[in-house]
Amino acid sequence: MLVMDTVHAPQPQESLRQLLQITWSAAPPMPQGMQDNDGGLIGNYLVMACGFCHGRDDDWKPGVYPRGFLDKVWALDLKDEDAGWVRLPDFPGAPRQEMQGVSVNDEVYLWGGFSYSAPYAYRDGYKLSRQGEQWVWSELPSLPWPLSCGGICAHGAQIYLFGGADYDGEQFCSLADRTSRITRLGSRLLRFDTRKPGEGWQEVSQCPGTPRVAPGMAAVGDTLYLIGGDLIDPPEACTVVDSWSFVPQTGCWQRLRDLPVSVGGFGSGQILFQDRYLLLAAGFQRPKVRNPDGTTRPAYGIPSRVDRTSWKQHPSLQGVTYFNHVWVYDTSSGLFGTATPLPYDDNAPSSYVVGDTWYLFPGETGGFEWEGEYFGHAPEFVLKGRLELSDRDGMKADDVDGGAAGEGPVGPDVLSLPRRDR
Repeated sequence: MLVMDTVHAPQPQESLRQLLQITWSAAPPMPQGMQDNDGGLIGNYLVMACGFCHGRDDDWKPGVYPRGFLDKVWALDLKDEDAGWVRLPDFPGAPRQEMQGVSVNDEVYLWGGFSYSAPYAYRDGYKLSRQGEQWVWSELPSLPWPLSCGGICAHGAQIYLFGGADYDGEQFCSLADRTSRITRLGSRLLRFDTRKPGEGWQEVSQCPGTPRVAPGMAAVGDTLYLIGGDLIDPPEACTVVDSWSFVPQTGCWQRLRDLPVSVGGFGSGQILFQDRYLLLAAGFQRPKVRNPDGTTRPAYGIPSRVDRTSWKQHPSLQGVTYFNHVWVYDTSSGLFGTATPLPYDDNAPSSYVVGDTWYLFPGETGGFEWEGEYFGHAPEFVLKGRLELSDRDGMKADDVDGGAAGEGPVGPDVLSLPRRDR
């Protein structure tokens, strides 16, 4: 069922208020560089699994950025961060990136993902739990179809997985799977009940909006929220800005406001703060926006990026353009706002809000410096932010934005597959 909401036009960018103030610092770095890893919380441990490293700038930090897909798993004790990351048992499936991962009742559930080897996109799933002092992997029922880059969240004991893409080794497929038999793949909503794992995944509904990968997704009260995303199907990748809410109890979809700036594709993880605010870091802006009816329109709004003129950039990353903005969606007011921008440009970092602290893991950067040290395209750097409601709520975003403004809509990244390096 669809509840029509005609008031979905984007807010004027100049009217956005800063909702959150973030004080940035560095958490302990990962043991190596990577991007698109996934995980969740088990007790006081933040667990991150798998990912990919392109290796283009390994010569600047030999051995830190080796090329390849990962099946490695690490954990950080949030009560003793100084101890750094500890190695856990390897992920039991094939090495991969862009799984769909979520934590429920102190266990981490992971499904799907993709790699550059057959079968390219995966259906299999595994659960990581801690039993005494042992970390134990167990197999889960598979997804109904291969899937990567979807949105995922927990709603009580139930897990919801939205959208995503198939991958055939050459291209990503969200409008339909690689066989064209599963239409509107990137608009389908699945449910898994952790109390009844034997029932496997059930398809719940299809969103009336644009098929997509990498939406911002979270559950608040009895409602699921889906914010924006990306459509990377050939021949033309587009930003997705239409946003939606869904109430599982009633089966009703309702359209929300479009993103205030046409940026899309947000990292996976736990993005909810104070059971109200969805934190959306560093989406990518493409030349066109894809509308729910399949038409396109030009990009709009001006994302921000840092002034990096004083930083060195690896030759392989010259011309790479990402952004540092942070958008905030207030589920109470139905309005977007801003937060303190990232201290470097990034693309779809995995994000985990734990209390009033936000941990952001490698997406893709153009390379940056932190306290004089170079960090690469898929860095080992972990960003940590202390979150607080802004006492300057009435100020406009451009009054508090610490990043240098961009120069209007930009074209696709010079790399062949933004967020999907080869």
